[in-house]
Amino acid sequence: MSHLSSTTDVGAVFESFSTDALGAVFPNARALHEVIPDSDIRAAKLVVSDYLRDLGVTDTDFIAAESKRIVNDALEQMATDPKANGKRLRKVAIRLTVKKLARWVHAIEIENDANDHRIPAGVIGAHLPDLLSQNPEGFLSESLPEAFVASAKAKRKPVVPQPKRKEMTKQQLPLLPRWGNHLAEMFGLKEIEKPSYDEPACSEEKKDCSVFHCFNVTRGLLAFLTILTTGTAAAVYWETVANTGFFQYPLVALFVLLFFWIAFSFWTATMGLASILFSKKQKQSLSPEDPAYLAGLPRSAILMPIYNEDTTSVMANLKAVAQSLKSIGAAEKFDLFILSDTTNPDIWLEEERAWAKLVIDLPDDCQVFYRHRPKNISRKAGNIADFCQRWGEHYPYMIVLDADSVMSGDTLVEMVRRMENDPKIGILQVPPTPVNRQSFFARTQQFAAQVYGRVFLEGFALWSDCDGNYWGHNAIIRIQPFMEHCDLPVLPGSGPLGGEILSHDFVEAALMRRAGWKICLAHDLQGSYEECPTTMLDYAQRDQRWCQGNMQHMGLLLADGFHPASRLHLSMGVMSYLASPLWLVFLTLSLVAAFVSGGEEGTAILGAMAGGLFAATMGMLLLPKAYGLIAMYLRPQPKDSAEVRKKAWLSVLLETGIAILIAPIMMLLHSQFVLATLRGKKVKWNAQQRDDTGVTLGDAIMMHWAHTLIGLVVTLGLFMTAPAFLFWLAPVLVGLVFSVPLSMILGSLDIGRRLKVNDLLVISEEVDSPDVLVAQKKAMAQGFREKHMSPSVDPFQLVLEDPAYLVLHLGILRTADREIPVFRDQLMEIQAMVKKDGLKSLPPQIRFQVQNNRYAMEQLHIQVRAQRVPKSALAYR
Repeated sequence: MSHLSSTTDVGAVFESFSTDALGAVFPNARALHEVIPDSDIRAAKLVVSDYLRDLGVTDTDFIAAESKRIVNDALEQMATDPKANGKRLRKVAIRLTVKKLARWVHAIEIENDANDHRIPAGVIGAHLPDLLSQNPEGFLSESLPEAFVASAKAKRKPVVPQPKRKEMTKQQLPLLPRWGNHLAEMFGLKEIEKPSYDEPACSEEKKDCSVFHCFNVTRGLLAFLTILTTGTAAAVYWETVANTGFFQYPLVALFVLLFFWIAFSFWTATMGLASILFSKKQKQSLSPEDPAYLAGLPRSAILMPIYNEDTTSVMANLKAVAQSLKSIGAAEKFDLFILSDTTNPDIWLEEERAWAKLVIDLPDDCQVFYRHRPKNISRKAGNIADFCQRWGEHYPYMIVLDADSVMSGDTLVEMVRRMENDPKIGILQVPPTPVNRQSFFARTQQFAAQVYGRVFLEGFALWSDCDGNYWGHNAIIRIQPFMEHCDLPVLPGSGPLGGEILSHDFVEAALMRRAGWKICLAHDLQGSYEECPTTMLDYAQRDQRWCQGNMQHMGLLLADGFHPASRLHLSMGVMSYLASPLWLVFLTLSLVAAFVSGGEEGTAILGAMAGGLFAATMGMLLLPKAYGLIAMYLRPQPKDSAEVRKKAWLSVLLETGIAILIAPIMMLLHSQFVLATLRGKKVKWNAQQRDDTGVTLGDAIMMHWAHTLIGLVVTLGLFMTAPAFLFWLAPVLVGLVFSVPLSMILGSLDIGRRLKVNDLLVISEEVDSPDVLVAQKKAMAQGFREKHMSPSVDPFQLVLEDPAYLVLHLGILRTADREIPVFRDQLMEIQAMVKKDGLKSLPPQIRFQVQNNRYAMEQLHIQVRAQRVPKSALAYR
C-alpha cells in the first residue's frame, strides 16, 4: 500500500486569511464571528487541511482554497445555530469534507446493474491517496471527468463476486436405520409415521449401500486377518487370565475391543507396505509445459476459513498459493476466498488492511476475495455453507484449506483434473504433510507423519477405495452435490453431545457417500502442507476440541442410509478418543484382578503366555514404524532426501522412545476429555495456537501435576505390594512421573534446532524446500518485518483517524448484505463515552458492533477527526 507523508506546512498558508472576506460573501458569517473567535475559525481550517493531507492531497494552493471553502460552507450552515462554537464548527466542517469524499468515492466504487440495483463492484482501498492527488478538483465539481473515472475504476479491487444465491437442501437424517425405527414402533417406543425424508441415492444402484456389496478382496482379506489375529490373541488372553475369577469376563471383553483396533491398524500398515513394495501402478500427470495442461479446466474456488488467526501468517500462506498458481500459468483458473469468522475487532481490521495490501501485491489475474461474517453461525461448517449459498453457483468445485494450509499450484490443478476425469467423485482428499515447525515435539510429529504415514495412507487407500473420508481441509469438493446433500442436521438434545455438529468433516463425507458420490484419497499427490501443534499443551488443547466433536458421532453410527465404510470411519473417530479411558479401565482392572486373586493365581497373569502376548502386542504397535523405514530405503519417493535417510533409523528410535513416554500422558488427558464430554461440559472452540512457543515451568506444572501424582502413587504402591508389576508397567509409569520435565523438553525450540543440526527428526522439506514453501517463508518474513517496522497503533483508532483506511472498511462493509444495527440512543452513549474517556474505553463487543455499522463508523470518524489536533500525515500501509 501507499505510504502517506507530507512535509508541507499548510498552516502557514492560512496566515493571510481574514474573516472580513467571509462577511462579504456570507452576511451571517460576521455575526458568527462575534460568537466564534478567529482562533477557532483558523483551527477549523487547519483541521480540514490536515484531513485533506491525510487523504493524499499535496497541492498547497488547493488545500488552502478548499479548506477555506469548506469552513465557509460550515459557517453558513451554522448561521442560525444558537449553540454555535468552535468545536461544533470543526465537526460541521469535517462532516462536509466527509460528504465530499463520499461523493468522490461513490463515483468510482459504486456501480449498478442493468436493473439499477447496486452491485459489489469493488473498493479503491489503498489507491485512494494516489487517485486524489491526481484529481483533487473532484472535491470542487459535482461530477468527475469520465476519463479519470474510467482510469480510476481500473484500480478497483473486487471484494466479493456478484452473489448468486441458492439455498442448501435441508437434510432429514433419521438417527436409526429403518429396522430400528420398525422395532421402536413395534414396541410402542415411537409413533408410527410415514418417512418424510428422501431416499438416499446410493449411486446408480441401491445395493451399493448394502453391507455385502461393500466387500471386495482387499477388504475381505483385511477383515479376515484382523479377526483371525484378534481371535487368536483373545484365546491366549483367556487362558492367561483364567484364574482371575469374575474379572476374566470384563478383562477379555475389553481386550478384544482394544486389540481389534491394534490388529486393524497393523494389517492396514502391512498391506500398505506390500502395496508400496510390489505395486507398479503409477498415475500419470501432465507437465505444466504441456499445451493441454490447463485445457478444459473450469474456474474453481479456493477457500480459507479463518477465525481470529494471525493475519500475517494467513496472508503469507495465501500469497504463496497464488504465486505458485501464477508460476505455472494457472492463476486464472482459481479464485481465492478469505472467509473470515473473526470476532476480535482488532484482528478483523488487520485482516481488511492485509487483504487490501495482498491484492495490490499480487498480479491482476490472481483474484483474492474477502468476506467477513458478523455472526459466525455454525462455526466452520456454517462459514463454508454461507459461501456455497452466496457464490456456489459460480464454481463447480471448491478446495477447502485451513488457516495454516499451503498447497502447490500443480497439486491444485491435478485435483481439479481428477475431479473432471471422474464425474462421480464428490470429495477428493489430499493428505497434508506437517511442515515448518522447529520444536522437539513438533519434529516428532512431522517425522512420524512423513515416514510412517506413507504406509498407513497406502493401506487406508487400498481398503477404503472410493468409500474414504474427509479431514476438513486440503480437499476438493464438488459443490452441487455438497449443497444438495451435506447441509448438517442438528442432533437432538443439548450440547456437548447434541445440538450443532462440531466435527463436520466426517459427517459431510458420510452424507456425500450416502447420496452415492465417491469419497477418494489422493494418497499419491504431494504438495499439500499444514502445520502441527508445537507443544504437548497445544496438542492437548486441540484434541480436547476434537474429542467433543468426535464423541458426537456416537449418535450417528446407526443413522439411516449411511454406507458401512462411513460407519467405520465414524467409529474410528470415536475410538481415537474412547480407547484411552478403555485402556485406563483395562489396566486398572488388570491390577485389581492380580491383587484380588493373590498368590499363585495372581502370578498366573505374569506367566510366559502373558509375556508372549505382550511382546506380540508391542510388535504390532512398533512394526509399522519399521515399515516406514523399509519403504523409505527400498522404494523412496521422489521428494525423499538422502540426508534424511542417512540417520532415519536413529530418528525412528528417538521418536519411538518419545511416543512411548507421552502415550500414558495422552491416555489420561483423553480420558479426562471423554469424561468431561459425557458429563456435559462444553469446550470453547477458540482460535488455535499456531506459533512456535515453549512451555514454562508454571504451565507444565499446571498441566501435569495430576499425572505426576498418579505416577508416583501407583509406582510407590506397586513397589510396596507387587514389585513384579513395575517391570511390566514401567513404560507407563516413567512417562507419568516425569511428565513435567518431559513436557518442557519437548516444547523446547533450542533442542529442536540442535536436532536439525545433527540431522535427527529432519524431513525432506527442510533439506530441499519446495518452491511454494520457499515463497511462503519469504512472504512470512516480509510480513513480520513490515509489522515490526510499523508504528504500534490501535487498529480501531487508526481506522477512525485515517480517511483512506475508513473508505476501505466502509467499502468492504458495503459488499455485505447485513449489518449489526446501532440505534441512535446507543450511538449517542458511545460518542459520549469516546468524548470523555477516548476510544480505548469502548469494550470489544461494542467495538465489534460499531465496526459492523457504516453509519456508526462514519459518525465516530467525524467526531474523532474534529477533536484531533492537526499533525503530520498518517502512515497508512
